[in-house]
Amino acid sequence: MNTEREELQQATRRFIRSVFRNGASLALLPVNRLPRKPRQHFHAAGREFAHGWAALIHGLADGIEEITKDTNTSTNTGEPPHTNGELE
Repeated sequence: MNTEREELQQATRRFIRSVFRNGASLALLPVNRLPRKPRQHFHAAGREFAHGWAALIHGLADGIEEITKDTNTSTNTGEPPHTNGELE
């Protein structure tokens, strides 16, 4: 029974992966029909775009982590957040 379930899960994973690959191939079909130079340029632009998004998300996560760290530090010292220890 357990073996059948594992086989079903593996078959499901393969099916989903193949559907995704075929969908991606179909979406890139017009690009792959371009001449070599424009196709290379398109792929390079796609990589740069993905790299930019990753850098943006990473920077956002670092900023949130820093804010959380500042909030935890000020909570532990008894100071209100964002005052940096200065009195008004």
